Amino acid sequence: MAPENLTAYGSTLDAEQQVLANQSRRPPRPMPVIVLADISGSMDGEKIHVLNRSIRSMLHAFAAEDSARGEIHVAVIAFGGDEAVVHQPLVRASQAQWTELTPRGRTPMGGAFDLARTLLDDQTAVPKRAFPPTLVLVSDGLPTDDWQGPLAALLGTRWGARALRLAIGIGVDRTSEADEVLTQFSTPGTDVLRSDQVHEIPAQFRWVTATVTEQLHQRTAPRAVRLEDLD
Repeated sequence: MAPENLTAYGSTLDAEQQVLANQSRRPPRPMPVIVLADISGSMDGEKIHVLNRSIRSMLHAFAAEDSARGEIHVAVIAFGGDEAVVHQPLVRASQAQWTELTPRGRTPMGGAFDLARTLLDDQTAVPKRAFPPTLVLVSDGLPTDDWQGPLAALLGTRWGARALRLAIGIGVDRTSEADEVLTQFSTPGTDVLRSDQVHEIPAQFRWVTATVTEQLHQRTAPRAVRLEDLD
């Protein structure tokens, strides 16, 4: 190889090494997962017990994921009584400190949509370099507040529109109207996950867990540095 070609080849290698070094110094890209959990009075008893256990297991599974390129961040918005609240702030799954959900009152789902939109719009919580989020809605009944406007506002945001939106319907006494709310929330072409019996809830959360971790693996899979990346 001619000396000038050796010099060019060496410069290319140096550039490739610099790209890899820069990538290794950057923090992992967050993949937000936000659970919107119905804690209305109808969720009392075995429903809320199994829901707590299922969310806790999901957090443990997410915390076990280890990648230098991406990591799962989790938040839980609980809606019951007169308001929706951030029950678990958005943090790395490994940092989440789970406390049990307690059912109460009505079903202010629209308030949960508003909180989710506010959270996704916060660039300190969800930076531009984040992977598209996953939103998981869990409910056993109809909203008791205005939900259509807040849902439209959520889906009109950058991250709301790009999010994978999954819905889990709990109980056999859900009405067709309640199922329609879950369908409108879900990503088009994605079926509502149905847990007619309480014992089916953990299986649905295992499916959600597997889906999210598979997405993380796909998006963080190593790839070779291309010469085009160096331009």
